[in-house]
Amino acid sequence: MSYLFWFRILSSNDACSLPEFDQELVDPEPWNEVLEALIEPFPSSLLPAVEESTYSTPLEVAVLRLDRLGSPDFRSTPLHVSGNKVFKLAGHLDAFFASPKSSLVSFGGRWSNHLHALAAVAQCLSIPSIGLVRGYPEQPLTATLQDCVDMGMTLKFCDKQTYAKRYDPDWRQALSERYDAWVIPEGGEGEDGIVGFSVLASILKDYDHIWVAAGTGTSAQGIAAHLTAKQTLVVVNAVADQGELQRQWAVTMKSSVACHWEIIDDAHQGGFGKCPAELRTLITSADAAGLPLDPVYTAKLVSAFLERLAKSPESPAVKTLLIHTGGLQGRRGFDL
Repeated sequence: MSYLFWFRILSSNDACSLPEFDQELVDPEPWNEVLEALIEPFPSSLLPAVEESTYSTPLEVAVLRLDRLGSPDFRSTPLHVSGNKVFKLAGHLDAFFASPKSSLVSFGGRWSNHLHALAAVAQCLSIPSIGLVRGYPEQPLTATLQDCVDMGMTLKFCDKQTYAKRYDPDWRQALSERYDAWVIPEGGEGEDGIVGFSVLASILKDYDHIWVAAGTGTSAQGIAAHLTAKQTLVVVNAVADQGELQRQWAVTMKSSVACHWEIIDDAHQGGFGKCPAELRTLITSADAAGLPLDPVYTAKLVSAFLERLAKSPESPAVKTLLIHTGGLQGRRGFDL
């Protein structure tokens, strides 16, 4: 099943052991308990000042704090494996376990959340891992890449032209043969990156609107697959892609999901990885309210949500869940 590896982790007393496992005994109940413990009320101090009488019913907003997975105070997954990466890696790891390959290869940037999480999982399972990084070996290692090295990942640096081949199936096949590796796409995208989100279904059903930030849209796709016709998924695109994600979804999602969905394309704050002053101000306020945000995804998610509330206070109140997809390790790249 898609969460086979993570169930092994949850059923173990040691977060880095891999006990003998009978697949027929898979039960999502441990995940339900973990996920319910990660749901918190959205900080009221961040909400726009609106008269309560504006809403036909009380405004109810919660946050699913997936960032807390893998943190030192919440060791339900290996340390450093948190956020949406837990679920995006699950299917890829199942595929690796079913293959004859002996190592893992993937791609990422110098502050990649994906490579950071993959290095932690590989270390946990004593699997050799190789990260292909856009950059040059003479550049100083970022804190993220240093963590990857410390966790045992071998880094291979690629120039812009070489890194652009990461979508080329022939090149990926060559990498697989060279390293005897299961090759995971950048960011954990693809069908194997979607299936792990099935474990969220039991808690998503309790909400009318679910909000999530997107880069490739893999997490959003995985979530959408488990929503009903009475629910709405709001996707905040963190990439200035000139409507590409919108066009993809118009084709691929039209008949494959039951829920309503909306992509907000103008909340990227200048482009992927951009963090203007007003976003930093929001992050500071959220920190003070006990909700740490990363500047690449979740800060833009919260910003878009608050802007929607401020612009449409007359809208009927609904039960809303914001999904915190993690990525807090990347704050170090912004001096946060």
